[in-house]
Amino acid sequence: MADINTLGLQFAQFYYNGFQTNRESLRVLFNADSMLTFESDQFKGADAIIGKFHSLTAQSIVHHILTLDVQPSTTPGSMIILITGQLQMDQDAPLKFSQVFHLIPSGGSYICTNILFRLNLG
Repeated sequence: MADINTLGLQFAQFYYNGFQTNRESLRVLFNADSMLTFESDQFKGADAIIGKFHSLTAQSIVHHILTLDVQPSTTPGSMIILITGQLQMDQDAPLKFSQVFHLIPSGGSYICTNILFRLNLG
């Protein structure tokens, strides 16, 4: 079994690759109780979260991870991931962002119960 840092990195690579190439493919990460806070807006459930991803107007959004920290959570096998980095939307200047994921084990994989996303402006 991979250590928690390796699992966190593998998750981040899967998530950001899916976000860039096929946002619908990320639906497997969410259930009806999953929650996304995107800036100040909140979305609950897989349909609402994927709907928010599809509503973003940029044709291309590429994330570059600068830091990735992983901690075990109190639920056995679960983890919290904090990522900071830069994202490139279309041809715009890169923007700094931070993102938190809470993952819990589910059927040999993980469900993302919570995501917090914030651009780091100013």
